[in-house]
Amino acid sequence: MSARLRYVALTAARTRAALPPLAATLFLVIGVYAYRDNDPGSSFGVTSLMACGLAAWAVGAVLAGEPDAQSDMATTALGGRGARAGLEVMLVLAVATGLTVVFLAYPLGLVAVGVGNEFDPAVRAGDVVAAALGHLSCAALGGAVGVLFAPPRLTRRATAIAAVVASLLALVAVSAALGPVGGPVAFAQAETDAPAGAVTGAVVAACASCLVLAGALVACATRWAARSG
Repeated sequence: MSARLRYVALTAARTRAALPPLAATLFLVIGVYAYRDNDPGSSFGVTSLMACGLAAWAVGAVLAGEPDAQSDMATTALGGRGARAGLEVMLVLAVATGLTVVFLAYPLGLVAVGVGNEFDPAVRAGDVVAAALGHLSCAALGGAVGVLFAPPRLTRRATAIAAVVASLLALVAVSAALGPVGGPVAFAQAETDAPAGAVTGAVVAACASCLVLAGALVACATRWAARSG
């Protein structure tokens, strides 16, 4: 596991593919909390949606930036496409964790250093737990979308970007029909409607739907990659 994490980190650092989504993340989190008296549920709901899109961008960019020869060598060393899926899952988890840390640590850090009225009402432990679950789940789903359309499945970057954008828009379009299991949009709605400090069943159901869909997308990506050679 540690070797895979090192490989993912080195690939991202060498290609600098993660820099644009990282910069976008910092701008977004600073922008969201530039004003005071933020409602915890609404704010965390919005940033969870941002995390979904940013994860798709970051994961897709890192995988697309990996040189073909290096990717083939890594796949062979790991033992084939099936084992390669584990590396891609590791990348998704790393990106999801990083985005969750940024989107939660920044506003909570402002509160910790004494910035007044950052949240109204004041953020509670339950709000933080629900937000952590939501950001991780939504970002995991976004990362899985990035994996699905990354090489060797789609090799043209423009086509891959269009496919990712279309998939994210489709998630928004079907959320109303799916209701409480409608993925990131369902989580954002559930978190906004949740009582202060509560982790509701609707929040948990929405997070679970994100994880189930993410798992299905990774499975599809593995089969697609195997057929692509």
